[in-house]
Amino acid sequence: MGRSRDQASFSPQAREDRLINMPAVLTITVARSGGFAGITRRWSVSAALDEADELIELVDACPWPRVAKDEVSRDRFVYVITVRAPRKRRSATVPESALTGPWKTLVNRVQEEPAEPAAPPTPPPSR
Repeated sequence: MGRSRDQASFSPQAREDRLINMPAVLTITVARSGGFAGITRRWSVSAALDEADELIELVDACPWPRVAKDEVSRDRFVYVITVRAPRKRRSATVPESALTGPWKTLVNRVQEEPAEPAAPPTPPPSR
C-alpha cells in the first residue's frame, strides 16, 4: 500500500526540502504579561538574516543561560522573549527586575518597531 500525500509530506526529506526553501528570516517576539491588570501585550520584529546584523548583535549580547529569577515581586511585568531563525529557536522569561542592560536594549528595539496594521473587520454576512 502506498503512502498518502499527507504522510509523504512529513517524510524527513520533505521536511529538509521545506527548511532549505524557507526564507532566511530572523523573528524576535516580546510578550509582556502580568502587572496590576494582568494584560499581555506583544511586539515583534522580523528581518532577512542577511539584513539583520543589528538584531543579531542585540540577541547575542543577552545572557541567555543566566536569566535572573525574581520570586518576591508581585504585580510586576514578566517578559517572554523568543528568537526564531531557520533551524534555531531561543526563548527566555525575564522578570521586570532583571530587564536591564542587553535585555532592556533588545526589548526596547523590538518595541520601537511599528506595529503591522490590523486587518479590517470582516463585515457581517448580508441577509
